[in-house]
This record gives sequence, structure tokens and C-alpha cells, in this order.
Amino acid sequence: MAPMSDENEKPKRFRSPPYPMFDLGKAVERAKEVYSKANAHAAGVQVLAEAWGMKSVDGKVWRTAASLIQYGLMQDSGTGKNRKFQITDAAKRIILDTSPDSQRRQEAIQNAALGPMIHRELWDRYNVASGLSDTVIRTHLTIDREEGGEAPYSPAAADEVIATYRATIAYAGLEDSTKVSPQQEDKADENEPGVTPAPRVPNVKVGDFVQWESGGVIQFEARKVDWVSEDGSHLRVFGSPAGIPMSEVELVDAPHATQKRDIAKPSAKGGKLNVTAYVDGGRLQLTADVGPDEIADLKDMLAKYEEILKLLS
Repeated sequence: MAPMSDENEKPKRFRSPPYPMFDLGKAVERAKEVYSKANAHAAGVQVLAEAWGMKSVDGKVWRTAASLIQYGLMQDSGTGKNRKFQITDAAKRIILDTSPDSQRRQEAIQNAALGPMIHRELWDRYNVASGLSDTVIRTHLTIDREEGGEAPYSPAAADEVIATYRATIAYAGLEDSTKVSPQQEDKADENEPGVTPAPRVPNVKVGDFVQWESGGVIQFEARKVDWVSEDGSHLRVFGSPAGIPMSEVELVDAPHATQKRDIAKPSAKGGKLNVTAYVDGGRLQLTADVGPDEIADLKDMLAKYEEILKLLS
């Protein structure tokens, strides 16, 4: 059987860059709920779910947490079962400073409003954008970014970004004349004991290769990404169901080509067996284009790779 042509390949799912799932006003309310449950202590994701009235830890919990992190209202540390979340000093200022004339609280709110990278980008480009048509901003998000070499947003995601941005700017009381330095208060807080700076998150997509480092220890080198969460906070690599924080990985080059084997040989029944096999440590990544006549040959090949993997383990 001949290899499938490019025209027959299933297109990859389009994924927009990260953006908060709700505006800053709602983010502050979510931060208050966490603070009322855990105060300023680090807490696990189950505590977040309980604080937000969610019955189970699912995608919505993770997306909510990611949104608070983007606004700089929450920080995280650790991985897997040991991953903890904690309200930031900026969030405490917003939640606890009840003075109606507090300049520091207002500055914290304005910094939080421009915490998400896409919000800062739109602010630098359009400021408040009052009187500016949504169409202009949507064109920038869906077309101009791509032409400028950056990842574009889908039309639906662009509409959500615009609505969230406008609501956030209004909540923060920002005006065109307002001068907001990027993360002013957060930068000062990074030097305080117990405060973890917000991690730099790489722009990783399905098909890229990444290296994972956690706690200063490299967990693996050059694994292929096969899933990225909707909010861009986590990914999975081929052969592993575990979610990995995006902030702990680094984009790397694909492994040396000698690790990959493209195999095309006649089968016992006259067909052609087309297989791409890639051995990475103790894992085998394999794609095959076979029909009924080639199944037996594929089984024989897998038996041989099984012996190889046993030797590598």
C-alpha cells in the first residue's frame, strides 16, 4: 500500500495562543475565594476546586488557575501531586486594602490588568481602544500577528480576547494617559522571601520537541509533544499521559535523525509495509500505514522492537 499523500493527512487542530478565560473583575473574585479558603498559604488544586465550588478537579479548574496566574494574582510551584498554588502579594493588596483612596491598590489593579501578555500587547498598540472598532483589533489578532511571525488567534478566540480586554481595562480604570510599567510591583516582590517570580512560558505546539526540567533536575530530553491544554499551561509528550507544566519545559531541536527509521518493504503477501519508527530511550513511537495483508508483518516487527526496548530498559 502506497504512503498517504500530504493531501490525505489529517490537518492539525488550530490552537490559539494563551489568554485569560475571564476579565480581571472576575479574577479578583476568584482570588478572594481562594484567600478565604487558604489565606496566603500554598494549597493544592483540590483546595482551589472547593474554593470555587467545583465538584471535581477538571479542565475548568486548571483554566481558572491559569487565568489568575496570567493576571499575577496567583503563583504556582511544584509539579504533579506536589503542585501548589498561592495568592500573590499583589492579590493581597487588592483584596485587603479597603481604603477608597489607596494609590497602591489602584496601581496593583492596573498592573494586574496588563499582566496577560496579550493584554499588554493590545495596550501598547491601542491603549484603551475607546471608539475603536472590534474589527480593527480582530484583524490584528487573526491576521497581522501571523504576518508578523507570531501565532494568530482564531476568530472565536479573538472575540473572547477583545471582550475580556475591554472589560478588564474598564475595571482597572485605565485611560489613554495612564502610564503602567510592566509588572512594577511584581518585580519588587520577586526579591521578597517566599515569593516566586512568574515563570516564562515558551510557545510550544503539538509536534515540537521539548526537554523537561523540574526542581533543577532534567526529567527527560527531546520528547515530542502530542497535546497542549487549551489555556497553554500544560502539555503531554508522546507515550506519557502525565500533564507537564509548560513553565518547566524548554523547546529543543528534534533528536538526531539516526534515531528515526522509515521502513518500506514488501510484505509476505505482496503488499508494502510502510512504518515510521522512532526509539527514544525506553519508548517507541511508531506510525504505520498497513492493510489486512501487512498486519502479520507489523506484528513481527513489533516483536523485534519489544526485544530492543527490553535491552534499553
